[in-house]
Amino acid sequence: MLVALGFPTVAAAEPLPRSVLILDQSDAHSAWYAPFSATFRSTLHAGSANRISVYAEHLDLSRFGGAQHDDLLRTYLREKFRARPIGLVVAQGSSSLAFVLRSRGELWPGVPVVFAGVDEETGRRLDLPPDVTGTLYQRPFRNSVAAARALVPNLKRIALVGDSWERQAVRRNYKDEIPSFANEFEFIDLLGLSMSEIRNRVAVLPDDTAIIYTSVTFDGAGKTYVPHEGLAAFADVANRPIVVDVETNIGHGGTGGFITSPVPVGEATARLALRIFDGENVSNIPVTTGDFTRPAFDWRQLQRFGISESTLPPGSELRFRPPTAWEQYRSTIIGVVAIVLLQSAMIATLLFERRRRRRAELEARRRLIEIAHIDRTLIAGVMSSSIAHELNQPLGAILSNAEAAEILVGADPIDLHQLKEILADIRRDDQRAGDIIEHLRGLLKKGELRLQDINLSRVIADVLRILEPEATKRGIAMNADLVKDALYVRADLVHLQQVLLNLAINGMDAMLDCTQDRRKLAFETALVGRSQVELSVADCGPGIPADKLKTIFESFVTTKAQGTGLGLSIARTIVETYGGRIWAENKLGSGAVFRFTLPLARAHPA
Repeated sequence: MLVALGFPTVAAAEPLPRSVLILDQSDAHSAWYAPFSATFRSTLHAGSANRISVYAEHLDLSRFGGAQHDDLLRTYLREKFRARPIGLVVAQGSSSLAFVLRSRGELWPGVPVVFAGVDEETGRRLDLPPDVTGTLYQRPFRNSVAAARALVPNLKRIALVGDSWERQAVRRNYKDEIPSFANEFEFIDLLGLSMSEIRNRVAVLPDDTAIIYTSVTFDGAGKTYVPHEGLAAFADVANRPIVVDVETNIGHGGTGGFITSPVPVGEATARLALRIFDGENVSNIPVTTGDFTRPAFDWRQLQRFGISESTLPPGSELRFRPPTAWEQYRSTIIGVVAIVLLQSAMIATLLFERRRRRRAELEARRRLIEIAHIDRTLIAGVMSSSIAHELNQPLGAILSNAEAAEILVGADPIDLHQLKEILADIRRDDQRAGDIIEHLRGLLKKGELRLQDINLSRVIADVLRILEPEATKRGIAMNADLVKDALYVRADLVHLQQVLLNLAINGMDAMLDCTQDRRKLAFETALVGRSQVELSVADCGPGIPADKLKTIFESFVTTKAQGTGLGLSIARTIVETYGGRIWAENKLGSGAVFRFTLPLARAHPA
């Protein structure tokens, strides 16, 4: 009679203890269990907010069995977990599931069970209680036969290598399926032999033979193996390809086959466990069959036996295949091809692009000239009344001197000395009026760019003469602090005058509300290294608002109520056209200063 342990019976309405006990049918060195366990644990912990404790025991049922072994296992498990309530038992492998079904009434009455690693053929024969569920996998013998046919097209014989059927913990169903193929193939039974016998036999098999490996855990000589070690122990001398059906045997001498992977099995088992811990009734979770099998082969073994990849099942995965040149250097190849194609395209379109760029440059220059001319016209309009007033002075003087000359001509005798002085005054005043008109004409002139080496000090002097009438009218004092040496830049004279006039007019406008003694406009030049010159125009106005300081040179941005927002934008375009940079900043105290740099046409001596 079985005696129940002191473990509490888990009532359906009560929450389960947050603990799982995995009972694995193999030993601790199983290559299958390691990835299964890792996947099960990671999926379980990722899917639960509350930590679930996981315990594991290896029953080693492939090498040990019988009633006495069952009693030892039950005693061990009873004593070890006496004080550790178990909420869920996971039976990994069909032998482990059979042990759990035999022992759960004594060890875990009422505790739900989830099984894993049980093949579909075995699962069909089980009469499971309602509180036991799990996911089956497909591992029929016919899959191994199909893989053998793919590896040996003229297949006539199948050699079976592994433990004797009574020791097979996983593939006992193969024994029942083999007779259905007896009319097609001759079976060479190498089950249960010692490893030395296996090595001798597999080394001399006929050419029309394939080896189907189950697992060797206990050979005929009493030596124990982990299944993949048992495979490796004879694979090196086998003269025919070896069909395997688990992923863990790929890479140890198995040629390949329809393999089952432990990773998806572990994931599916953990998801069932989570459903149960979340309160779902086990009896409502049906046993299902998972898709855990796919064809996979060892490329090295295919090469060893001269097997073409074209004979493999569709969708086969090749392991350990050295990467092809395309796979290994794909990025480099793509890069080289892309460069060649790009160069070809560039060569094919070079003339077209050059012509289009030339047209675009000419169009941009034409538009710049037109816009700059419009801006100069606006500047002239701003200063028109001052210029008219300035012209009236020499013209009025000319008229007065002409009238005086008429009187002298009528006198008798004529005072020639005084007449010469009057004519000299007329010539001087005419020259002054002509200079004013010439400067205005130069400013308003419209035409192509004329690049030349220009002395900046001369440009600033010309601008001061143009601005003098407007500055006088507004009561603004102008001064210039210039580098003594001649500084030459390569540019268009009218464009440089326009930039300085724009900055100066802006400075004058900024000082409209300043008192007379504060209306000062300063021009300054300074060297920047040996290859650049910096020009600045500073006023004493209220400065530039902080929110517009960074955008002041953008089109249609202005701080003046009647401004167009184009003058500074045009100035920036002109400066950048000649390789310079322009910016604005506020002075300490009050006022703003506009600065721009230009490259020197001739490097300044150190």
